Amino acid sequence: MAEIQPLVTEAPKLVWCLDHFPHFHEYDNTDVPTGPSVELMQELARRAGFQLSFTPRTNLARCLKLMEQGDVDLMTNLRYSDERNSYMFLLRYSTNVAESLFLRATDVRLIESKAQLRSMTLATLRDYLYNPATMALIAEESRHIAEVDSIEVALEMLLRNRIDGLVAPTISTTEAINAVSSYQQRFKIAPLDFSGDAPNNIHLAIARNSPHAALQPLLQHHLQTMIDDGTVKRLIRPPESRTEVTELKQ
Repeated sequence: MAEIQPLVTEAPKLVWCLDHFPHFHEYDNTDVPTGPSVELMQELARRAGFQLSFTPRTNLARCLKLMEQGDVDLMTNLRYSDERNSYMFLLRYSTNVAESLFLRATDVRLIESKAQLRSMTLATLRDYLYNPATMALIAEESRHIAEVDSIEVALEMLLRNRIDGLVAPTISTTEAINAVSSYQQRFKIAPLDFSGDAPNNIHLAIARNSPHAALQPLLQHHLQTMIDDGTVKRLIRPPESRTEVTELKQ
């Protein structure tokens, strides 16, 4: 009798849709992204037994649409909203993406209260979901808000005096500043606190319309294991421990 060969099942291939989010995941003149989020996702793929592939650099709005359609499987660094939850399983893995008000280094104002923002023109990032405290502030000051497509565009606007300040993720904006030599000593972080008291969790998402949506419990299990054993904390360090952020604060 012919020897019976075991059935070999190929590991599922999941597509991660991502943009250029300085520090967390970056496309720096290469087709393969780098950064802590990439290391985290590669470790999750290893533990959960799936193949991880990346989209080319894709803006946030496009990634969200592809997730809704089930044309990609995964996204990271997302805050919760009821709308997003309707077409994605959102798996919490970290509790902080801090946000700050960035100003020109030559701005002599000491911005410490929300009331001071009423006379300022601010930029925010289009399609980026800020924490609830920041969202409330943006809604109150919407007459003076300019939405832009990227941190880099906003920094240029700030340098050219087209806006007075940029409200953006602390670490990613700091990384974007440090990546350009002509930006050194040109910006600073205002002392105004944007953290608020509401939960500030970020999530890994798997599309509900993904052909691999049934893997959601498996991903959640291994993601929780990575939280419990300290892997997530090791890779996603809080901004308070970063000297480059401290150097920008007033």
